[in-house]
Amino acid sequence: MPVITTIGQAWAIIVDLYTSTNRPGWRNNLILFLTCFTLGLIFGSLLFVGLYCSLSYDIVVSSSIANVLAMLLIGIFFFFKRVRCFSTLFFISCCMKQGRNLLITAGTSVVIYQNVKNTFNNLQGLARSMICNLESRKISINFTPLEQYRKLLQWVADNLKGFGDILGIKFESNLIVNASVSDGNLKEKLIEAEHKLNATAQAMAEVLNTVSSISQKVLPALGVILVLISTVIFLRRYNYDKKYENTFITQRFVLFDEKQRASGKPHVLPLTKKERKRYITIPSAGITAKEGRVMGIFIIPIITHVSTWAFFIGVDSLLYYLILTIGEYLEDIKPIEVPLKMSIAVSLFLNIQTGSSRTEEDFSYSIPLFEKHCIPRPQLLIYNSVGPLAIIVIILIVLGVLSAKLMQLKVLALSLFYPDNEEERIEHLHAKILQKRCKKVKVLQKSVMELAKKVTSDMHVCYMYVLVNVAYTERLCSLMPRSTGSLLCCILCHSSY
Repeated sequence: MPVITTIGQAWAIIVDLYTSTNRPGWRNNLILFLTCFTLGLIFGSLLFVGLYCSLSYDIVVSSSIANVLAMLLIGIFFFFKRVRCFSTLFFISCCMKQGRNLLITAGTSVVIYQNVKNTFNNLQGLARSMICNLESRKISINFTPLEQYRKLLQWVADNLKGFGDILGIKFESNLIVNASVSDGNLKEKLIEAEHKLNATAQAMAEVLNTVSSISQKVLPALGVILVLISTVIFLRRYNYDKKYENTFITQRFVLFDEKQRASGKPHVLPLTKKERKRYITIPSAGITAKEGRVMGIFIIPIITHVSTWAFFIGVDSLLYYLILTIGEYLEDIKPIEVPLKMSIAVSLFLNIQTGSSRTEEDFSYSIPLFEKHCIPRPQLLIYNSVGPLAIIVIILIVLGVLSAKLMQLKVLALSLFYPDNEEERIEHLHAKILQKRCKKVKVLQKSVMELAKKVTSDMHVCYMYVLVNVAYTERLCSLMPRSTGSLLCCILCHSSY
């Protein structure tokens, strides 16, 4: 416990020095300088990661730019309170919708660069394997079956020469066999298909590279610019518009209301049930219905984008396993065996025994249905994308849970940096609650007076009494925020009296 108390006191001192103007004393200046030094290093490290990982700058260039910026930020943080306030709001804004959008953009770029591009590459490989197999089929048709049949005919012609002359009949065999296949049209079609495939692949690769480059370089820069602009707009509206985001009951508001009560002036605490739904007490750990709606609105884009990522990853995985299964099936298919054997047997000639001779030759061949080197070999890059996406999704879930409280952090931070403006906003909110209550009381008074007219005719004196004492009734309402029913009873009792 003493350690926790010491840490809490040190943290309170650091926050007090960081949110106020420079105070005299070398110890205070040293603590403030160390705090600014730490924050400058944090922003410099984040810039280095963005330049080196996202924009793919050289490590020397990235580290040089990050170091220069860190040194500048340390000096600016130390001398200017407004810059410290702006940097705090910028960091909180990065954790809100702008930070969510940046993370969603980063996740989308990862899916496009890894899974979508891999899906296209697998489809391209499947198309190339089909063209490769057709080219192989053309070659095998030209050389395997026709060549075997040509050899068969040539073998038959060579064996016919051995018969010689029979009964004065001269038998001559001069057979020349040539084989040719007219495949010019098929060859042209294959070349055209390959050219179209290469052109389509190149066009898709350029599109994917452009989208990936925009997602990795342009969109993060635009996101940071939007965060800066939104932070400036929020800071300006908060300082100059007392109605903007002025629905939070802070500890200073409680102290102001207690001071009003002690001095005999109208007070607003405790709030009514409807007012507690409208005005949120901060800091608070519970989540109200309004904060739940804010969290739901914050999480809906996360759910839709994560579902889209899962869809593309699933398509990539299913296509990979489909092509892999087809490739394994094609490898197991055995080639078609075509038996082709020829034999010549000579035993009798005009019933004269001339001896027996038998000549055999095997011209069998096999035709593979799919060439081994043409089988598609898909790739699966899911492991390269799941890791970064898991980190992004975890951060998005944490931001979704904290989204209802991040606005409270911004309001609390501004109340620390600008206490005078916070006092003006508290007075405005206090007067606003009182004004709304008085309007309700006037409506209630009108209803009661109309009811008094209808109930009995001997209440005219009481009606005039209530009408004259409107100012007193409004003051009583402000002092008794929960006594609406008591006020009604009071009026009815005066009327009956």
